[in-house]
This record gives sequence, structure tokens and C-alpha cells, in this order.
Amino acid sequence: MLLKLDELEQIGKVYVNPRNLKTKPLFLRDWRDFLNLEEKVYGLYARTIYNPEQRFLVVDRKDEKVSGELEALYREFLREPLRFCHEEYYSYQLEVRSFDGLPFANGWVGSGVVLVGEAPGRKGCGLTGICFYRDASGMLLRKALFSLGINPDFVYITNVVKCNPPGNKLKGFDERELSLLQRELEILKPKAIFAIGRTAEKALKRLGFDATYLRHPAWYVRRGLREANKEMLNEYTPVKEVFGEWKP
Repeated sequence: MLLKLDELEQIGKVYVNPRNLKTKPLFLRDWRDFLNLEEKVYGLYARTIYNPEQRFLVVDRKDEKVSGELEALYREFLREPLRFCHEEYYSYQLEVRSFDGLPFANGWVGSGVVLVGEAPGRKGCGLTGICFYRDASGMLLRKALFSLGINPDFVYITNVVKCNPPGNKLKGFDERELSLLQRELEILKPKAIFAIGRTAEKALKRLGFDATYLRHPAWYVRRGLREANKEMLNEYTPVKEVFGEWKP
């Protein structure tokens, strides 16, 4: 589950995970080239440094300790999924996934920044296991963060509900999902939490965590947006202000 920084390669201005590439690109100038890599040629996980077997980026020993605790929590989720997830969500997730395991979270555990979404999407995290990846909402979020100077792989991203709800229609959450999210956040102890969407805002409020609300990328997608505009970038600027500059 752990991905060490020295396992990554920097090509141009972006980091890639050689393990995720079927064919290595000759060059990448910037994040736009990175996000334009074709799945058929380069692989399903080519446009992120994560995959279902490597989800937590670690930079130092402190990160390794935190990642170990998160991995233990994830293994507990795998052993007893119905303790933490609605049965209908779990059953549907098993139908749509293309990987071994279940969606959980991904990111640099030492970033101090946590983005909490609502639930995996059918063509995104539900399929790949990687949060906010591949589907329209996920890629718009990634474009927005890259545009702000933040590599989205270097913040920590998770969801309130870990399994993809049937038909992408979330019917709600209860103490099962909340208990898992609470333990996850208590392990991370982030400097800042961002609620991506009203469901995440509601869940975090019930748990007593302070969080900054940001509109879900799906809100922009429904309005025809495929590239981050000034309105979205202004809204997501607080993430940049907390994250600061990448200093491995």
C-alpha cells in the first residue's frame, strides 16, 4: 500500500510511477501532457502515481508510521466491509470494480491537507479504486489543482462512503461510514480538511471536524465545464494556501 518517493520518476515537470506505465512516454512537458496520456497505450493508472497496491505516498519515517496505521485500518475494512458500508453499496462495488480490494483513499499522508468527497463514481474511483480519478469530476478536480500549482497526487483524498452506490445515486450514510472516516482522520491529524460537496460537509459536521466547504466538481461538470475556469480556481485557492509549495 505504501509508495515511497524514490520509487517515482520525474519527467519534465511531473512525477510518474513506472509501475503504472505499460509504455514509458518519451517526454512530458507539464501536467497537461500527463493528463492527456492515453489509457490504451500507457495504462489505466498512467495519469496518477497511485494504483490499488500503492495508495499512500511516504516521504519520511513519520509518514511510514501514519501509512502503516492507515493500511491496518484498510485491512480491517476489507475483513469486515459491512461494518463500515451499506450492503447495497458494497455489493454494487464488487460488480463494477476492475481491481482487487475496495476503494479507500490515496495521497501523501504528510501533506497536512485532506480532501473529503462523497462517494466513488462508477467510471472513476468505483472502477479504479483511486479517488477523484478518471471520470469527468475527478479529472476536473485534478486540472483545477494542477492549475493552482498543486499536484493532486500530493494531497490526501478520501470519501465519506467508500463503496460505489448503485447507479451513482448516494442514498445516504450512517454511523458505519462515519466511524471509518473518523478513525481515518484521527490517524492523519491534518492541518486542514476540505469538504468536497454537501454530503461531505454534512458528514464532517456530524463528526465534529472543522472543514472548508468547496462545491463538488460535479456541480461544474453539470454546467458543461471540462476545464477549470476562474470561478472554480478562486473557490479552490484555499487548498493552495494551506498546501503551500511542494518541498519533499
